[in-house]
Order: sequence, then C-alpha cells, then structure tokens
Amino acid sequence: MIPFRKVLTTDKPTIDAYLAEAGIPICDYTFANIYCWQHQYGTVWAEVCGSLVVRFDIGHGERGYMVLGCSDFGRLLPALMEDARTAGLPFRMVAMCRRCAESFAAWADAHYGLRADGSPVVLNAETEAAACVRRGSECFAICDNRDYQDYIYSVEELCNLTGRKYQPKRNHVNRFEALYDYTFDELRPQDIDECLRLERSWQQRKEAAEAGDTEHRAEHEYEMSEEQRAIRRAFGAYDALALYGGVLRVDGRMAAFTYGSQITPEVFCTHIEKADSSYEGAFPMINRCFARALAAKGYTRVNREEDMGLAGLRRSKLSYHPAAMQEKMTLRALTPREIECRELWQRVFGDDRSFIDLFLTEVYRPENMLVRCDGAGHIVSMLHIVEIETSLGRTGYLYAIATDEAHRGRGLASALVREAVDTVRRRGMAAAMLIPSHEGLKAFYARLGFEDSRFPLDFSEGFDLGTGDASHDLAMVRRLE
Repeated sequence: MIPFRKVLTTDKPTIDAYLAEAGIPICDYTFANIYCWQHQYGTVWAEVCGSLVVRFDIGHGERGYMVLGCSDFGRLLPALMEDARTAGLPFRMVAMCRRCAESFAAWADAHYGLRADGSPVVLNAETEAAACVRRGSECFAICDNRDYQDYIYSVEELCNLTGRKYQPKRNHVNRFEALYDYTFDELRPQDIDECLRLERSWQQRKEAAEAGDTEHRAEHEYEMSEEQRAIRRAFGAYDALALYGGVLRVDGRMAAFTYGSQITPEVFCTHIEKADSSYEGAFPMINRCFARALAAKGYTRVNREEDMGLAGLRRSKLSYHPAAMQEKMTLRALTPREIECRELWQRVFGDDRSFIDLFLTEVYRPENMLVRCDGAGHIVSMLHIVEIETSLGRTGYLYAIATDEAHRGRGLASALVREAVDTVRRRGMAAAMLIPSHEGLKAFYARLGFEDSRFPLDFSEGFDLGTGDASHDLAMVRRLE
C-alpha cells in the first residue's frame, strides 16, 4: 500500500527538489498549485521507488497520478495500478510532457501487456509475454487535451506590447494611464485583506451577471468558490509558498492584484490575476506592470496556465499572443474491451488514434458504451451515450454509432439505438439526439423514431462531439415522455 499523505508547507523542500529536477514549464509543476488546490482534488503525495507521485481525484470517478523522477516503471507501475484498482478506478497518469509520454510508451512496448482476463502484467520473461493477448502502448490511450495546454508568453513582449498585434492592448493601457493616477507595488502580507475583499467583490459581480441580475448578490446568498478557497490557502501561507505578486492601485484604492510562483529560474507561473473591471483597462495594465516586475527579476517567460476549454477565457489568453503552448499529456490504461472499441472506431470512421484516445480519456464512461459481440465475444457494433444539456433539458446524445462492415445488415445498430433510447428514458432524460454522419442515414434513424428537427448543438467548449463544422451540427431528435 502506497503511504500517501496530505500536502503540508513543510513538504515543500522535498517536492520542490523533484519539480526542479524535471525543469518542465507546466503549471502543475509548482508546489503552490499542488498545495493550494488540494481541497478540491483531494491531493496527496508520496515517494515511491525513488519517484515523486502526486495523486489527484479529478472528478467523474477518475483519479490521476502525476509522476516525476521515475527510472523504474517496472516496480512503480504495478503499485500505482493497484492503488487505482483498490479504489475501483481506471489508472491514468496526468500532466506529462510529450517526451515523458513517448518514453513511457517505448517502455510499455517492451515491458507491458494484458492477460486474457484484462489484468496487467509487467513482462520479465518470454513465458509471461506469450500469455498476453495485448502488448505495449496499444494498452493505453495517450492524448493531449487542448483545453489543458498551458499558455507560455514572452516576458519581453508583455512588457513592451510592440507591434500591430498588441495595438488593442496598448490602447487599453494608454487609456488607463490617461484616466487614472495609479501605482504598482509588490504584494505584501498587509495587502492580503484588501485583495480578498476585491476578489470577493469580483466573484459577486461575476455570479450576478451569470444570473442575469444587475444587482450584487446579497451577502447571505454568496458561496465561496473553489478558486477563492485556493486563494485563501495561498494567502494563509504566502511566505512559506514563496509566492510573489503585485498590486495595482488607483488613488490609493486597490484596482487589481496578481501573484504566482517560480517554475524554473527562467519561467514564472502566474496563478491568479484579479481586477475591478470598473477601472477601464485594469487587466491589461496589471498584466504589463507585473511583466515588467518579472523582467526585473530575470524571468524571460511566463506561464499563465490553461483555459479549461472555456471559450471566453481562450479568447482572452490568445489575445496576448502566446509564444508557445505547453502540452500536458494524459495516459489512461485501457481494458481489452476499450481497445476493441478503439479498433472498431478506426475501421469504421478512419479517425486518428489521438482523437479516439482523447474521447476515451475525457468523455467515455464504461456504463455508457453499448455493444454487440460476435460468437467469439469480440465487439462488432457499438454506440456511446453522452449526457449533454440542451434547451430541452438533460439529453442523451448518441455518438460513434458503428458496426463492423462484415456484420452489417443484421439489425445490430438498430438494436443498439433502441437500447440506448430505453436507457436514456430510464435515466429520466428529456430527449435522445444524434447527428447522422451523412444524409442517407436520416431515413434509417427516422424509422427508429428520430425526427429531422435540425436541432442546433453547440460543441464550442470541451470535446467536439460534432461533425467538425459547427454549421452542420444539427441533430435529429427523439423526445421522451
């Protein structure tokens, strides 16, 4: 059993040593993020087989392991997989750079396999290899989710905002300087209470706007967000976490604050940036001021973390023109059934493995895959149910409906669609929807009770479950009573 334990500020020297040795500019590779967000992700850590392992509960019944400093996967991997298996969860490693993911895949090709019952085995002898029905990296889904890539910026560019591409930012900064008498100073412990008041006010305005309300929420209606909890943990251990930040004031009143921590001697990570938007240009202004402060400390690049697939946040981060995007690979162990799903998908649709692996990692749920098998027990027809929210309410979206060419014409897909509709109805959803892959299939689905409603679906955030062209993401609908 792995001796995982909570993350304490006193653990910083030990964990920092592993992070520094890795030297990879990923925002997850900062002690401050590991410590401050542990309340949300149930974060714990341990040293195992000479490696640092940080374990996260990432929601939807999934658990992720961040591994640093590993030189012996033959000993480490079984221990981690057993930890996941004991919890009844699939095993996945998260926040891997591409080089590390490729190194693991090469190791797996030589040393990893699955027995017929789906149990994993680390290969040490030819007899073990012969007992495997699956070998190597094909036993894993390996993907990079764009939603979680970190934005890396040039500190020099953020300081100077030169060139046509930065003209809008310069306009905001110039407007701020023309309107306000301002100061920018390093964030000090005595500023923390004022920072918390500003963040609380920002959160209230945000939630009121989302509710379509022009007034701030009443104090008793307000609930602390997960981000606020992280901010409070950061401020509660500001010096111990070696955080560095800045405060922008107008006429002595706080207009914005920001803070972060070092990833490498060249790369700083900005964890939080908050501003009172009633001050025109406050966000661009504190961004530039802080960039200049970082430049004075010798940093050349700044990591401003990910956009989490949120369209508005993505537009905002792209507007600062990142110099690079830092990949963060995820690796998820697959069962033989899931491997067969991927193989059938590739045969029928011809999609890249990376796309299918992303689905299997971020969207797929075992209980939502319906299949039909041949006499040998191999999957020959499948579909996936994905729960989405539409104007009709909770909706079961039927996705990746596929039948192997050699088994078509036997009613397998029809049976699966009927089973899916029954499942969606039993779960209390308002409707079932699907997007036919071509016009010729509409008559087929009409016979199964789906109306050609041309219902528009929006996949602009998260995994794109549509056609790849938003204008064609028009679903057939079967309403359920």
